[in-house]
Amino acid sequence: MRILLFLITLVLFLGCKKSKENTTEILCHQEMKERLKSELRCEEKDKLEVNLYSGSYEGQKIFFTMTMCPACNTIPPQFGYTCDGSKITISEFNTKVSAIKEIYNSCTNKFTD
Repeated sequence: MRILLFLITLVLFLGCKKSKENTTEILCHQEMKERLKSELRCEEKDKLEVNLYSGSYEGQKIFFTMTMCPACNTIPPQFGYTCDGSKITISEFNTKVSAIKEIYNSCTNKFTD
């Protein structure tokens, strides 16, 4: 009887365990994924995906979505957010945003940190 109870508990525990790949230890990254989740999408890996990125803009670390599509003519992000939730309008993305790093990939459903 104890073995059966142990097995049931084990199955319930493993069945309810949250997927580690879809979470991160960095709270700000998780919050940005939630804030921008309506924009994150994957049509086809390496062909058309919208992922979460961070970068440095005018001395601030910002988070933004960016479309990765080699065959598309896309515009750079027009805004981003700081960890405190402030919305930042980005001017001259190509010359003023540096240290761009992918934070979350919508095709693999994994944080890259």
